[in-house]
Amino acid sequence: MGMHMRHMQSIFVLAAIGVAACRPSTTELTQGSEDQLAGTASVIDGDTIEIHGERIRLDGFDSPERGSICGSVNVYKKAAFVLSDFIGQRTVICDISGKDRYDRKIGNCEAGGKSLAEFMVSEGWARDWPRYSHGAYADEERQARNARRGIWGLDCPADLWGDRNYD
Repeated sequence: MGMHMRHMQSIFVLAAIGVAACRPSTTELTQGSEDQLAGTASVIDGDTIEIHGERIRLDGFDSPERGSICGSVNVYKKAAFVLSDFIGQRTVICDISGKDRYDRKIGNCEAGGKSLAEFMVSEGWARDWPRYSHGAYADEERQARNARRGIWGLDCPADLWGDRNYD
């Protein structure tokens, strides 16, 4: 390989590195009025996702905890499956508002233009948590209960939600 060819390859490699360095990384939080994180999400459970290694606790609602059973249905796993199925391969966009006591980011997230919280509560696999949502999903929960969707149509134990206060 001639000197000219090696020189051209070096220029090409440096140019490629320069272009890559200028592209914004979706793993970083972007600054705005709130931090934002976007990308392909992995579902951890019915109210927690992960994007680029960052755990995000979905804000304003609660889904059943590990080991929660209603009749013969493991509603913890079912809630996670429903959320995963809804997200599919779509990009999830989260507005991050802070961190919780487990050091997870807290976010209002959407996929395909629809709020993940609104979806989970309206499908009956989670409930509104007014302490955090200020009642944003109360109507969706009421409708899901009345239609007996998700957990509201199953034979769930009285202590399904543990000792959490949802008032």
